[in-house]
Amino acid sequence: MMETQEKIQKEDTDWLLDRKKSRAITQEILAFGVSQEQIRNIILLLALELEDREMMLAINRAIEQEEEEERPKILHPGGNNE
Repeated sequence: MMETQEKIQKEDTDWLLDRKKSRAITQEILAFGVSQEQIRNIILLLALELEDREMMLAINRAIEQEEEEERPKILHPGGNNE
């Protein structure tokens, strides 16, 4: 019983330390004064480093979808309008 509690406590501590480290990395990136576009690019680049391919693809799709919604529609006379 005591062993199980110690294991859970260690897992919780490890999780909290990982979160703290992630937050410190995020703060360091933001200290550079990055734009929203740069943040998206950083997220895409970090997603490429994920071992979970499905998660990487989901992040990529979400960002691409948002970019498409924000992108102004350009009309080309007599051409391909996207």
